[in-house]
Amino acid sequence: MKKNIAIIAALAAGALVFAGGAKDTPAASKSALSGTYTFGGSTTVQPIANAAIEQFVKANPNVKISYEGLGSSTGLKQLLAKTITLAGSSRDLKASELDGGAVPVVIALDSIAVVVNKDIPVANLTKDQLAGIYSGKIVNWNEVGGPSEPITVVNRDETSGTFGSFKELVLDPAKLEYTKNAIVSKENGEVAAKVATTPGAIGYVGLGFVEEITKAGGKALSINGVLPSVATTKDHSYPISRNLYVATFGAAPEGSVEKAFIDYLLSPRGAVIVKEAGFVPLK
Repeated sequence: MKKNIAIIAALAAGALVFAGGAKDTPAASKSALSGTYTFGGSTTVQPIANAAIEQFVKANPNVKISYEGLGSSTGLKQLLAKTITLAGSSRDLKASELDGGAVPVVIALDSIAVVVNKDIPVANLTKDQLAGIYSGKIVNWNEVGGPSEPITVVNRDETSGTFGSFKELVLDPAKLEYTKNAIVSKENGEVAAKVATTPGAIGYVGLGFVEEITKAGGKALSINGVLPSVATTKDHSYPISRNLYVATFGAAPEGSVEKAFIDYLLSPRGAVIVKEAGFVPLK
């Protein structure tokens, strides 16, 4: 009888282990983390952050996190003012932001894809031609091998990290400034929508937003003969590539929600989230 009871107990224990599933499932561990937190910043980082937050709070049910798409500069400004505790940035941090106490961590790689309306047959631009278009020196598609059609420039607003990165990577080397004659959009999705619906339009978006353009019939251009992709971002052959960051005020301390969230972003599961969002994991 005792032997039978032992066998039954062992089988029951095995069933419980099997039913419990993997160790990293939300039900498999109890989290000591708790509280309500506001993160915010880059709209490019936002799809990664939102997907990660959804999974992170499932594993930490006493934690509530929201992410506000404020733009990189606004998010970093609020971080330094301590009104949010983690900021997403799609550009390198300025010296003043670093000196003010912001500590950035690279969480992913990205390329800034140049996209055009479906009526434009041009497939490639040089970086110099792109700088000419965004500075207003080139105003018609026939100047870059296209039809005789005015170029409608779609740009981001000045608080955008993508705005800052594009300027740094495209305009600054040519010592040019942005044209004032542009449609200004607040975030990547809005740029995609404007380009898709505006004849003669050109814009730029994070790599994860190219699909929105292609679904609408538009396309991404190659720059200097290289198309934006995961592979060309990783090997740095695409000429408009960048890092994506999250930043905290001072190094996030061990045991904090911010440190746990950053560690999650850098984990194998975080890499899957980055990839599913259309960006490039670090590994």
